[in-house]
Amino acid sequence: MKIKDFLSLVYLFSACAMLSIGRIYDERLDFFDIRFSLLLTIIYFISTFVFLLSIRKLKFTKTKLTFLLLYLYIIVVTPILWIVFEYGEYGFHKITYEYMEYGVLKYVNFIFIVIPTSIIVLEKFNYSNVLNLFKILFYLSVVLAVAGVNELYSDFEGRLSVFGGGPIIFGRWMGLAILFMFFYPKLKFKYIRIILIAFFALMLIATGSRGPIFSLLISLIIYFILNFSKAYYKLFLALSIFSVVIVTPIGNKVMKLGSVDRILMNIQYGGTKKSTGARVDFVDRSVKLIKEYPFGVGCGNWQTQANKNTNKHLMVHSYPHNIFFEITTEYGILAGILFLILVLQVFYLSFNKLYKFRKNISSLYPLLFYSFIFFFVSTMLSGDLGDSRMFFIIISMLLINKPLIKKENV
Repeated sequence: MKIKDFLSLVYLFSACAMLSIGRIYDERLDFFDIRFSLLLTIIYFISTFVFLLSIRKLKFTKTKLTFLLLYLYIIVVTPILWIVFEYGEYGFHKITYEYMEYGVLKYVNFIFIVIPTSIIVLEKFNYSNVLNLFKILFYLSVVLAVAGVNELYSDFEGRLSVFGGGPIIFGRWMGLAILFMFFYPKLKFKYIRIILIAFFALMLIATGSRGPIFSLLISLIIYFILNFSKAYYKLFLALSIFSVVIVTPIGNKVMKLGSVDRILMNIQYGGTKKSTGARVDFVDRSVKLIKEYPFGVGCGNWQTQANKNTNKHLMVHSYPHNIFFEITTEYGILAGILFLILVLQVFYLSFNKLYKFRKNISSLYPLLFYSFIFFFVSTMLSGDLGDSRMFFIIISMLLINKPLIKKENV
């Protein structure tokens, strides 16, 4: 194996690990008195540094320029807004990683994980790299799903999640695995694939997270609309197998969790109960913040400033569960506009690439296009900027200049 290929493999594994963890240091990975997380972080930083140095020049397009301007704006405006809103008052003096405030951690993880990975994907990745990255992410999803099954058979109650992560993130991993099974090019073992789709769907339902479920449904509905003549039998087969999986021991355990009731509570209560009603309040408070602070309140300050504006019903949530409102309230209207322009540009570009290479069986654009829709809708319904890291990486893949098809098919 060449040194270049070895370094590429090391970077892929370390970057995927960091994307899955979502933070540059995670004490959950430390055991037997060994700091495995620190070792992983060192490997990631060294390989990232090597790859960044190997980039000779950036090739700009309009969409890529919008993307990088959004990153640059977030990097620059955050410390300025922290000074304006006296972020140090809330614990900025605690400089050790374990005691950093929420906003500082979100900022640090974003600029050291999401931004460097995005740039490397943009400028250094090709078809093979993207394919391998998706494979690694899928294998991680399998590991999480297996851990989820183990959790079901323990003394477990409530919404399913594993390894200390939340049910929303676990749900997104299951959604990504389903999309991989659907759109991975030339995937063999058709019936095993459909069984796995049903299994991942069951794990997704067990989370009780409506955001990832709704996002996946939107993605698949768009797929079936665009490909109805070819896809209706796949839907029938998948639903049939899913119906069988439900009556298995695992399926029975999932049905007893109460997750289905939570998923359907909008229908039962008219969309006014629990977290749905809270999200309506999040939107209302976010709009008020934008009107009062059009230039933003600073990374991590949404909760503090939203509560200052309202004397009743103080928020315990640190973010508005909507990526657009989070970016606009914390970084300003300009950042929100850049984000919206970017989303529209990427959607148009990805759809064009999907259509252009529709007859090429090696094309990765179906997987990328529907993953883009899935993660965009999901980030608009739940999670914060850090939880949206895969959304930005999907955008980076879609903006790669070289066509993501096999060379012999170009």
